[in-house]
This record gives sequence, structure tokens and C-alpha cells, in this order.
Amino acid sequence: MKCVARICLLVPIILLVMQITSGVAWSEEKENRALRLLLEKGVISQEEYDKAVVEERAEKKANGLSRDGLSVKLGGFAEIDFIGDNTRSFEEIIGNRPVLRSNTLGGANSLFQTSPRNSRITIDVQAPERNGIKTRFYGAMDFLGNEPAVGTPGVSNLTLRTSPDARIFQMYFLLESPAVDVKIGQDWSRFGFMSEYSRGQVSVAATPANMFNRWIQASVSKRLRLTDSLSLTPMFSIERPPQPDANLPSFVAGVQVAYHGLQAPYIGSSSGEVALKPMSFQISGVGRRLEANSGGQTNVSTQTYVTGWGMSSSLFLPVLPSRDGGMGNTAHVVMEGVTGAGIADMFNGLSWGICNPVCGNSTSNSGFGGPAFGQTNIDAGLAAVSSQTGKVEAIRTTSMMVHATYYFPDEGKTWIGGGYGTIYSSNASEMTCSVSASFCGGAIRTTSSIYIRDSTYYGYVFHDFTPEIRMGLETNWVRTIYADGAQAENRRIQLSFLYRF
Repeated sequence: MKCVARICLLVPIILLVMQITSGVAWSEEKENRALRLLLEKGVISQEEYDKAVVEERAEKKANGLSRDGLSVKLGGFAEIDFIGDNTRSFEEIIGNRPVLRSNTLGGANSLFQTSPRNSRITIDVQAPERNGIKTRFYGAMDFLGNEPAVGTPGVSNLTLRTSPDARIFQMYFLLESPAVDVKIGQDWSRFGFMSEYSRGQVSVAATPANMFNRWIQASVSKRLRLTDSLSLTPMFSIERPPQPDANLPSFVAGVQVAYHGLQAPYIGSSSGEVALKPMSFQISGVGRRLEANSGGQTNVSTQTYVTGWGMSSSLFLPVLPSRDGGMGNTAHVVMEGVTGAGIADMFNGLSWGICNPVCGNSTSNSGFGGPAFGQTNIDAGLAAVSSQTGKVEAIRTTSMMVHATYYFPDEGKTWIGGGYGTIYSSNASEMTCSVSASFCGGAIRTTSSIYIRDSTYYGYVFHDFTPEIRMGLETNWVRTIYADGAQAENRRIQLSFLYRF
């Protein structure tokens, strides 16, 4: 069934590409026919004809495929990863997951992985400007979809690596008008102007303390030019709610200030384009509401509400700015700080080791105010019943990171980077639960299973052999501190090869 689903997902894309390319081939044949007629009539020489054909092809390649006024660009990258860890704590994605304790099987043994799953296919469709309005559709699909664990019946390591699940990575449309820009679809959360201050590491996705997640949203923003070199971008976004059983979305607002007179190269991901980015600063906030049933079986409509909130600030600082648009011998620093409660889902994989928010011995919705605490449908790490107060509380999260990158004097073909990040919770240790709950996977939340801090140091080097072929090498160290004071460490070395198209 999985294979059928993947085929069904790919068929529309293949048909679209065939339709577009057939139209493009017909268009090229028609245009080349006109040039050929000019050649046959002696209006142009063979040399002029050949030059014109080459220039037309180069222009089409730069502008993408075109049909019915739409410009369509197909792209993406193939990535092959070789990853070695001294523990078995992580798959390709480290995220904000804990390093397994050294007295466990996974924490005491090493792991070597190879994977193509971070490869991606993209489609970018842009329509001609109509009445002063520009529109764009962007879609991306990768193969890092949710996977069952190795050992699940029918799932092997071979299956996991060679038959991964395709997923929607990004899918949105953008409308740009003189008054406002509107984005609707699945993209990076606008909280923290996410992805604009990311660390472009070799590691797949994010590592501790870097906000990194995408979901459905509807946002409005507009870059306002205050002077020739200074711009202001206010933003407001309505985004997915923090839990399935919710009656309100998340609300995000913020502002970014950029000084375009000071720029440096920046790359926010291992596969991205190296491009100049102006010095900028952002501050943003998110508000949301988490709810849990507190009436038990006698009053199932009684809800307890907990406020989730967050504040973020980020800085992109060119310390060796670009001169005359050059990429070489430049450097920048990125700094980010975040604090809030009920915002763990803004950080990939962050759960604090806290599974179902409730704690008790009943699988029924019996409320959390009596002798048995009942279920609440809240994702792990956002909120839980405190063992100290007996009330549902949002789990607090604080993070900070600093990252630096230097581009060698070879016009941005080689660059090195490194940094530090740490993420901490001041009340996760209070969410213990001494009673095994079957709906919590049979887990007992104790100070030995709850972690309160994840930290990382890392360093890497990238080199572009050609505009298409890129190699990256990284070493990454992650330390987890558990609520009982125990510490666990993972050391990773990753070598990745990318073909970007």
C-alpha cells in the first residue's frame, strides 16, 4: 500500500512535467523554425544562427520552463549522507532529542548510517504580473516522512533506507501586491522569522536550540523601504493550533529591521544557494491556548485552559562584510534567543521526555482533578500535569544559539562554520508521574527519563566543486542533562554529497 501511495503522489508531478515539457519543446521548435527561415533566406549567417540558439537556450534555462505565461522551474537536490555516531540516540535528524543514557543499550553502542532520504524535488511556478499583483506557487517534497521503527513487523533497515516515505516539505502560494504580501500554505513558522536565521549545517534538519518546523499558516507582511538602505518588515500570521483538540489557532506577530548597506553571504541550509544578506534584527511573539478536560466522566465538557506564549529575537551581523558584491573573504555571525511556555513544537523533536500530558492509571477521559488523571490530547512536550501542583501547566522553554561562518577568498566556493546552542526547561522536572499509564506507552515519567537541557557544539566545512556538486563535512557534539543530574553525550561525524539542480 505504501508503494501505491508513493506512486499516486508522484504521478501528478510526472504528468505535469510531461505536459509542460511537451509544450516547451513545441515552442522551441516554433522559435527555432523562425531562425532557420532567416538562415535559409540569407538574412543571418550560420554563426549568427548558432549564437542566437545558444542565447535562447541559456535564457530559457535561467528563466525556467514557460507555458501559457507561467514560468515553471523544476529543481531540488540529491543528497547522500554517511553518518557515524558513538551512540544509537539518533537517526539522520538530531533535532532536540535526548542522547540516550550510557547505561542503556542504545547509549553504550555506536551506529553508522548511510541514507539518501534528505533528497528533495521542488517546483516553482510564477505567473506574469497582473494588475500590479505577482503570484507564485512553491512546492517541495522530500523523503523524510514519518517512518515506523526498525523491528516493526515488515520493516527492516533495508526498507527504511531504500523505500522511504515521501512527504510534503513545503507547499504554499504567495501573492505580492503594492499594499501587502499574503502567504497561504505550509511553510516555516513566522515565529522568529524562522529559516531566515537558521544554521546552515551539514546535519539533516536542525540541531539543539535552532527553531526549525513547518506547518499550515496564513500570513500577511510587507517590506517597507524607509530609506535607500533601511527597510522595515511587519508581519502577522495565523498558524496551526498546538494540539488536535483545539478551538483556536496560534497567533504570531513580529517585525524585522534590515540595513542593506552592510551585507555578507548567508546560507540557511546545506543545500541552499550562497547569497548576500543584509544586516538584520527581528523580534516576534506567539500566543496560543492549550486545553485539557478537567471534569472527568461526570462533566466531559469542562475544560481547563493553559496559555502558551513565546518571544524571540535574532540578529544577523556581517563581521567581514562583502565589498562590491563579492563573496570571498567575508564572514557573518547569527545570534538567537527564545523564551516561552508551550512552544516545544517550534523546535524539531523537542519533548523533554514527557509523553502524554496527563498522569494516572486510567485510559478513560476521567479528568485530572480526581484520584485518576485522564487523557488530554496535547502533543508531547507542550504541557503536562505538574506533580507539585496537580494542575496542567505549560512547559517552559528557553534557548540561545550563536553561529559564525567564514567564506574563503574563492568567491564563495568554500566556507567553514561553527557554533554553540543550548535549550533548557525550568519546570520540565516537575512533570513526573509515578503511575504507569497504558495510554502513555506504558512509560513512567521520572527524573531519570525527563531531560531538562540539550546543548551542542559543532564545526563544519563546505566546498562547491561545481555549481551542482557540493560536499560537506561536519563534527557535532551533543550533551543531554537529565532531571536527576545524569549526563549523556553523543559525538557525530557526517560526510554528505549533494547534487543540486
